[in-house]
Amino acid sequence: MTASLADVAAVVLASRGGARLASALDGVAWAGEPAEAARAAWLLLVEEHEAVRPSLVAAIASALEAPGARAYRIAQEVIAFGTTLRLRHAPVRLARRDGVRLRLRTGLTPELAAGGGRVPRLPERLVTNAVPTLAAAVEELDAQATTLAALLHARRVRPRAWHLVVPPLAASGRALLAGGGAGRLWGRWTLAVLGGYRALVAYAKLWELRREEAARRR
Repeated sequence: MTASLADVAAVVLASRGGARLASALDGVAWAGEPAEAARAAWLLLVEEHEAVRPSLVAAIASALEAPGARAYRIAQEVIAFGTTLRLRHAPVRLARRDGVRLRLRTGLTPELAAGGGRVPRLPERLVTNAVPTLAAAVEELDAQATTLAALLHARRVRPRAWHLVVPPLAASGRALLAGGGAGRLWGRWTLAVLGGYRALVAYAKLWELRREEAARRR
């Protein structure tokens, strides 16, 4: 373990637990005890379905050994349904703790908001290997949507009608416009539909949370 990695605490957004979460935690096993993580100067944000491979760990360590930025973007790669996509618009996933906050982009991609200025991109990617069947993928995305809805609710986001259109389109567009695409065309289309589904269901669940909250206040 290098000194730079000791300064990085991992935050894993969990939705279902099980083998997916265990794999994500294994990828960030350097984070150590909770007390140590609470003092870490840097935060790494990962969703439970994303794998932090050794090459990405090495890239993080290299970046922090010669720090020149307060935050870094990390691109995402999805391998599923006979295709491999390199998603556009790499989110900010590594940032200094001071002043950082969690935010959700328009398509509900989680990232760290680390203030202004140029944010460089690491050379390695977070990798998602999708579950083997479409039914399992829908179940997984439904669980993710529940987590995203809870985050939106905690931030006091008020759902609007346009939330049921724009975020799903933005999420679908990331897959449709992604690089790579080696494999089957229907795989790209399926991933685009599932991405839109996740955003749509998240806002639908947020709507229900707000309704339940309003009912309790009566």
